[in-house]
Amino acid sequence: MPIINVQPELDLNYYKNSYPELNNLPDDVLREHAKRFAVEQGRSTCFYDRREYLQAVLQKTIDDGHLKALEISPWDKPFLRGDNVKYFEVMSAEDLRKATVGVKRQLNTLPEKIDFVGANGNLGVVNEKFDIVFSAHVIEHCPDLVEHLRQVGRILNAGGLYVMLIPDKRYCFDYYQSESTISEVIDAFANRQKIPRLADVINFAYTRTHNNSILHWLGIHGERYGYKRQPPAEGDARAEIMGEYFFDDGTDPSFEKFSHLVEKYAETLKSGKYISAHNRKFTPENFRYIVEMLNKIKLVDLSIYRLCHTIWGRQEFVAMLEKK
Repeated sequence: MPIINVQPELDLNYYKNSYPELNNLPDDVLREHAKRFAVEQGRSTCFYDRREYLQAVLQKTIDDGHLKALEISPWDKPFLRGDNVKYFEVMSAEDLRKATVGVKRQLNTLPEKIDFVGANGNLGVVNEKFDIVFSAHVIEHCPDLVEHLRQVGRILNAGGLYVMLIPDKRYCFDYYQSESTISEVIDAFANRQKIPRLADVINFAYTRTHNNSILHWLGIHGERYGYKRQPPAEGDARAEIMGEYFFDDGTDPSFEKFSHLVEKYAETLKSGKYISAHNRKFTPENFRYIVEMLNKIKLVDLSIYRLCHTIWGRQEFVAMLEKK
């Protein structure tokens, strides 16, 4: 049994009370309605399927139960706070403050202390056990998903949960990229992938479209090659990769930057420095399949506990994995 008891992804009372037109439907009809329409229409089916409610629930659960929690890569926006929460990052608090200067990050919300620092996101430095491990928009950056899940499993107590907010590739700048496959995940594990592949870095820079989730929900995905902004979205201007900035509007001097990107990747490959890029592209069902397969073939000891679909207008979904 998990340490905390969370309602199923489809909470029938919550679902019918959230949508007045469903109030008088019997439970079997409600289940069928959710199956046919909730995912497609992005309807909310439980109280924790959006980040603000998930945050409130987790924080209260940790505080009330005096549970130990670890947040992975909070940067300047820790999701969880309090005496029972510790933080893991790829750099120290001091280096985090230096890195924050000059970019759109908030110095005043940075954690005062980073408890564990691991290059390339390696959790091997974590020498404690936790009841809850949390990450937001982290797992898609892991070159070796299997190793990451194994490391999380190692530091979770029995019944502990790994709670995640994961970007849905259909509603973010990954729209035109293919879903990750189980074969890619196992291949990365077999080859002990430590940094993103060059292909992932190039895709992250050049195969991106806009990051406006509402436009994606409306079916407006931008041009696949050379995206023209329609209209501009705040915070959607550029991505930084190894010191190069790539804009989403197709105006980059591509050939020059492409050469620089390949050269810098070769240098970074030698040094082993951290590279931030999306190595994996998930949808909720695609993520479910990959985790279930990894669990079935005994590569990981974490299994799906709760998995929510993406809510309309949002670009992320909630996943909870349980350590048996």
